[in-house]
Amino acid sequence: MEGTIDAANSTINNKKKEHLTFRDITPQWFEWLNKTSKEEKDDDDETLFRLYFEINDYKRCIIGEAYGYDESYVIQGTKRYCQVCIALSGNFSYALRRYDSHKLEEIIERFTKHWNEKHTPMTKAA
Repeated sequence: MEGTIDAANSTINNKKKEHLTFRDITPQWFEWLNKTSKEEKDDDDETLFRLYFEINDYKRCIIGEAYGYDESYVIQGTKRYCQVCIALSGNFSYALRRYDSHKLEEIIERFTKHWNEKHTPMTKAA
């Protein structure tokens, strides 16, 4: 998965130098994904069990980290509510549980693009 994440970051960086990368937006998940990709795949079940709750918790998942571990993006009526982020969170969960690196790369690219287009001003203001 490491190559996948690096490829997605490289693609985004080449398009817009001033945009944030996946690593910039979610540094802890970026590091976790790189570390996990280096571990032996014999431990897949143990890894999934250990991270099941983080992957499926709106506050602690990849998108949750981008929001500062705040789940307000899933609560209708709040300023941060974002249907696209909710959908991407589910997509990340699916790809991570399936260890689908091609799908993960695609979702990273879509998420990074969406974040830069819709949420970067919010991030800079925060």
